[in-house]
Amino acid sequence: MVRALQIFLLLITAGAALALAKPMSPTQSTQHEHTSMHINPGYPRQVVSLRKFPYPFQAMLAIESDADHVTLRKFNLIHEFLNTTIDTPMGRGLGLDVSDSFFLYNGSNLRYTIDTNHTPLAKEMTFFKGVSQQLYYGPILLHYIKAGWIDTIHSMGDFSRIGARGTLFTRAEAVYGMRYLMAHGVRLTVFTDHGNQSNRANFGAYGYQDNAFFDYQQGDNPYSPYYVTDLLRKEGVRFVWADIYNNQYSYSSMIYPIHLRDGHSIWGFWRFTGTLNLIKRPDHPWVYDWHDFWNPYDLYRELAPGLLQQLIRTHGYTIIAQHLEGNPNRFVLPTSAIESLVRLAHMQDHGLILVARTSRLLLYNLVQQYLRYRTSYTRGVTYINIEDVADPVDGTFIPDRNQLHGITFVVQDPRQTVITVRGRPIPVQWLKRTAHTIGIVWYPPNTANYAVNSNAALRRGLTFEAIPFAWY
Repeated sequence: MVRALQIFLLLITAGAALALAKPMSPTQSTQHEHTSMHINPGYPRQVVSLRKFPYPFQAMLAIESDADHVTLRKFNLIHEFLNTTIDTPMGRGLGLDVSDSFFLYNGSNLRYTIDTNHTPLAKEMTFFKGVSQQLYYGPILLHYIKAGWIDTIHSMGDFSRIGARGTLFTRAEAVYGMRYLMAHGVRLTVFTDHGNQSNRANFGAYGYQDNAFFDYQQGDNPYSPYYVTDLLRKEGVRFVWADIYNNQYSYSSMIYPIHLRDGHSIWGFWRFTGTLNLIKRPDHPWVYDWHDFWNPYDLYRELAPGLLQQLIRTHGYTIIAQHLEGNPNRFVLPTSAIESLVRLAHMQDHGLILVARTSRLLLYNLVQQYLRYRTSYTRGVTYINIEDVADPVDGTFIPDRNQLHGITFVVQDPRQTVITVRGRPIPVQWLKRTAHTIGIVWYPPNTANYAVNSNAALRRGLTFEAIPFAWY
């Protein structure tokens, strides 16, 4: 009852904020916008500040789901419920922006049942069949990548082995897989490590806190037969989760630089994976032990009202690690997870927490954190000129409009304000004005149902030719 009252009060507060957020009528001209605005030439120069999140949101959250044990049936059920607004077996779709990950290959010999009818792990949804170059779910996965339902490469595949002994992975698989994606116009910016120590292409945590566990990671070692980070750079990957468990929920920034063994750097990012508990074992002193929350049965813990309130109160980011399709159940998600997701959707609807796919959250975090701008004033108009993004890892760049989604400034009067990028005005249709903010619009909602089965995919012409192996 107390938690319900807390959520109710938060929603009432956000509703009041949204009442102030009704966009003003912008000018229809996209050039020299200020000439058609109702300008007061005597209006004083305004104080401008960069808002942490798009108005009216107080925090941002992504659900990062790993591809373990995914089947097409479960994938479709999950994303019809999360991303669309149709009626589904789990209830009315929530219309959230949640993306997923995928495996290129399956080189695992673990013995798991991953779906109904005793479906074995060998039938996991991967791009290629086993570790071959034969397409398996590749056409369908390409379809989902281009639709936005997938935005993350989950290691180079599922190469977990019993006892973490040996691996079927070689650099040749990475070369062919990356070339195939690039040949079909796929550029993904997010990579997450996977599984046990047989997944030698993992990288980013070698030497972390002098923990010998991470010595298996060879993906960034240019002298290793498992070296892959040069290929990922060509693919466009700029963010990696480096297999580091974490119990911090709210962050002022999700990203941190990782210096790789091949001499390059990449952005690492944090994920909330569970809690660290101090336990007593009969044959051992008190030790720390992880309680992982990344199973759907624990999703309600990751989206607990207290944690979400903490996120709002601290104006933070969070990325929660999950395996949304990880259980072999008919309806995939338990009731506790469904209720938690419905509550999260309500909090977005009331302007509290913006739910974004991982790639969008990370790009926004980077741009907002390192954006450089100057203000000037002429005849009543305050100009906000965006100069660049001083990215300390990949280098300073001038952002295009697609990289500025959600960037918002607090001003006294947005009607007396113009935003430019290197002196060029942002077109009016890209702007959002509220009572005291002006910014670049967030991504438009997309609740289309992209779910397909293999036959539907073929009927839509989603078939692709094999790519000759020669590359590099």
